[in-house]
Amino acid sequence: MEFRRSVIAQNEAITAGSTVTHDLPVNPMSHLIMTLRGLNVIDEATLAQILERISKVEILRFGASIFSLSGADLHKLNAILLRNMPILANQVAADNSSRWISLIIPFSRKMYDPNEGLPATTRGELKLQITFSSTETEIDNLTLQVESAEMLGATPKRYLKVTTLTQTMTSGVDNDVELPIGNQIAGLLIYSTTIPTGGVFTTTAGKMRMLIDNVEKMFAATNWESLHGEVISRLGHREAYDASADNDDVANYALMDFSPNGTDDFIVETKGKSSLVLKITAGDANAVRVLPVELVTM
Repeated sequence: MEFRRSVIAQNEAITAGSTVTHDLPVNPMSHLIMTLRGLNVIDEATLAQILERISKVEILRFGASIFSLSGADLHKLNAILLRNMPILANQVAADNSSRWISLIIPFSRKMYDPNEGLPATTRGELKLQITFSSTETEIDNLTLQVESAEMLGATPKRYLKVTTLTQTMTSGVDNDVELPIGNQIAGLLIYSTTIPTGGVFTTTAGKMRMLIDNVEKMFAATNWESLHGEVISRLGHREAYDASADNDDVANYALMDFSPNGTDDFIVETKGKSSLVLKITAGDANAVRVLPVELVTM
């Protein structure tokens, strides 16, 4: 078996507010590497400001989205699911200094797994689509690099599907977030707009539990602080090298992990089920994003 690294986009100039689309290779694929490059505007662009330039990353298969999330959420998926914090390079504040960051678009929980990844396709069946924001206040002269990691001779049996659900909460009550059914669920990446700060512990996604066909499963009840604390333990002390040093760079994120030991022992099977619901007792009336990490069997 061999792997093949290929360039899909070579230093492609990006127009603010544009959407770019690229056909992807036809061989079985482990992941893509997307690198965004640009120049500081006056001062040092922060990690958050650079990630904001990527409004949405999508992978389309037969025209349907199998991967859809923002640049910020992709960065946190890399950090939490793959257990590696993507680093923003060249931390300098000088005007017009070069900056870049590489993000992985994963099709498996472990890179180069011949049993997990996108299957072989026909030309035009699989597309990468990236939408960029219209603002160039902090970083400009953007260019894009995209590379693929194919697995020649592999026959993956399933691949990751990651999409985004956004819901505004009603404060002080249980809110039902309807999750997709039909595939296995490896985890739920959860973004809470409000988290404990200062002298209060108000949290949008304050307390959570999961129900399958109206029966509590796996997470009968969990608090934000504990669930987020597990994410910190999972990552260890890995800081982005920027002005946020000594901060929690995944502060607004938690993970309901159904593959905690790296195997399928606790994978959630939803095939044949009627409903899968994440119940969130909300501390305020802000938005929560839930990104189901599904395993699609071919």
